[in-house]
Amino acid sequence: SHYRILEPLGAGGMGVVYKAEDMRLGRLVALKMLSEELSKDRNALERFQREARAASALNHPNICTIYEVDEADGQPFLVMELLDGKTLRECDRLESEKLIEVAIEFADALATAHDAHIVHRDLKPANLFLTRLGHLKILDFGLAKHVTEGSATAVRELTASDTTVGTVAYMSPEQARGQDVDARTDLFSFGAVLYELAAGTRAFHGATTAMIFDAILHQQPETPKNIDPRLAAIIMKALEKDRELRYQSAADIRADLKRLQHDSGAVARPRSPRSAIWIAVAVLAIITAAVIWRLRPAAKPTPSRQTTIAVLPFANLGASSDRDYLKLALPDELITILSHSHSLAVRPFAMTRKFVGDIDPQQTGRNLRVANVVTGNFRDTAGRVGITLEAIDVENANVLWRDSIEMPAGDLIAIRNGLSDRIRRGLLPSLHIAEPSERNRPRNQEAYRLFLEAVSMSFDPEPNKRALDQLEKAVALDPAYAPAWGWLSARYYRDYQYAGGGQASAVKSEAAAEKAIALDPDFVGVRRILINFRTERGNLEGAYPLARDLVARWPHSADAHFTLGYVLRYAGLLDESIRECETAFSLDPSDPSLRSCSIPYLLMGKYTEARTFVDLDGNSEWARDFIARIVLRQGRLADAVRMVGSDMTLRRPQWVLVQGVVVRRPQKEIDHLASVAKDEVLQITDGEVAFFLAEIFAACNRDDDALELLRNSVASGYCAHPALDLDPLFAQIRRKPEFQRVRQAAVQCQQRFLQSRAQNAP
Repeated sequence: SHYRILEPLGAGGMGVVYKAEDMRLGRLVALKMLSEELSKDRNALERFQREARAASALNHPNICTIYEVDEADGQPFLVMELLDGKTLRECDRLESEKLIEVAIEFADALATAHDAHIVHRDLKPANLFLTRLGHLKILDFGLAKHVTEGSATAVRELTASDTTVGTVAYMSPEQARGQDVDARTDLFSFGAVLYELAAGTRAFHGATTAMIFDAILHQQPETPKNIDPRLAAIIMKALEKDRELRYQSAADIRADLKRLQHDSGAVARPRSPRSAIWIAVAVLAIITAAVIWRLRPAAKPTPSRQTTIAVLPFANLGASSDRDYLKLALPDELITILSHSHSLAVRPFAMTRKFVGDIDPQQTGRNLRVANVVTGNFRDTAGRVGITLEAIDVENANVLWRDSIEMPAGDLIAIRNGLSDRIRRGLLPSLHIAEPSERNRPRNQEAYRLFLEAVSMSFDPEPNKRALDQLEKAVALDPAYAPAWGWLSARYYRDYQYAGGGQASAVKSEAAAEKAIALDPDFVGVRRILINFRTERGNLEGAYPLARDLVARWPHSADAHFTLGYVLRYAGLLDESIRECETAFSLDPSDPSLRSCSIPYLLMGKYTEARTFVDLDGNSEWARDFIARIVLRQGRLADAVRMVGSDMTLRRPQWVLVQGVVVRRPQKEIDHLASVAKDEVLQITDGEVAFFLAEIFAACNRDDDALELLRNSVASGYCAHPALDLDPLFAQIRRKPEFQRVRQAAVQCQQRFLQSRAQNAP
């Protein structure tokens, strides 16, 4: 097969699980190999095939992904997602707050499985995995079945073949009796697992299987202590022996857990009674701590997850197309308004603007990985524009909020302000989000019309230049409207990067961003543009204070922590960059824009961890390019070209070069391809781009070109240390004097940054 076994990970009753490398896709996987003896056993083989069918039919972030089932020399095996962490059997008792987070993910995954009519039937701590980043994964669907399949006899037969004391302890009463089962049997096992994590002991004890069966059927476990009573009540309801009295669906459990999480924030642990003296001591300690706290610098708050939301393009229900620009322009304005809330993670319009036409908002929300979606439509009739807005809870397909306004068609500012008021006073309270202040509103009708039309234009070079012309006119007419300056900065940045605008556009982009932030210090999107801009142009000393201030202003923003991690990555402080990325991931673990957090892991050779972030945008060209680079680092040029695909190879000069080397084109042609790829990159001031092209040149044995690009990369402000020392593609040039000079320059680049950071510490 195309899998290379690396090491065994563990063994069980069904066989051995190995860590392996997928030689075609360049990724690490887990292989579950059915033992030779069991591969001849009908029941064991049926269970193995059942696991493949059941798990592969499910697509959920908290269910271990089955990639394929294959066979080698007559021995069947499953190819699974490789996980980094430990099973819940290896975990100690979880604190209430973490237990609720895990339980919500657990219930959500079960809801998905049950919606697909799949019952797991073997939920236990050994089949539940907690990843290094703290997320749950359900494993081993070997006993799973479709609830419409099979008889009670078949169920008993399969279960009996894998009965152990560990498995029995989490069985439902109906399973213990050998009765037919439905989704509610998983809910009982869910309760038994949570009980153990909360109490630190099993719900049902016994020295033998028979004694455990008796406890499940006839004994009531003691209610867990030292956790919130509401959480204990949820667990005990899941453990009802009569399934008619038990929770009836995983969605019901999930709803109760989310309500508990929302109502309490962090679940408080009940305190034991203390004497009045001890209470007084505690109060005095609190007062003392408060005084000390007021006298010391503010510490970074503990992050809590943001509420995720996306605004989709509006629908024009009118007969006229004159106001089609509002389909994109108005949602972008709403995104700007919502972005001022510290508790929201708002998907940028660059991600949502493609979802036009007759789409399913719920499915679109799932694609965007958000909890809530805002949709809208408008109609221009007899000189008046009527707009309807609707917010949808993606998970439950419920309408959270709906409102409408009607305004004179010519008064675009009134339309915008009306929408803003409805959002701030209607939508945000329905999401339990405090109403943010709004400092900046448009003042000039003509300027605002020009602005809205420019927002709706394509980013392709020619439309982008037309948009720039309109935005220049807009800021001249209304120089106090921050979003117009923000869009002017973004458009000039696009012109600089992709349309040959050169340094003139770069300077204008930076100036427009600074103007926008001066008008609205909480304009997060523009602040990020300015930080990224300075970072990519090598001005780390100018970017870092802005990024540090962004995190101080928005400590619960995934975007803020990602941006700080971005600056630290260019400074070569890879461990610090990873910490910020992991904080961002904990705040918004579904944001595709966090994908480039995979780069510091890549630079450190931690490919498995890198895939966590690549998978946030796993179907994109960017992800294919990234995975191909992992393969390239392993010296497999032909596999890297196949990984990228023919469509991307034809469009990207660096991969055209690699393909030319693979197929052994004439040297003159290879030289030309290298020249084209290098000239394109050397026109860009982003040092990271030059670094990664240097990798490709090194892989193609073009040492001098690789060294030139590395020299340019570091000179552009990309402090590639320790990346230069760790990159396997630079092994053959690492001893060259020129490489050592580049390395020393990278060290000095990093030292200058560290010195500047120390001198300007708050």
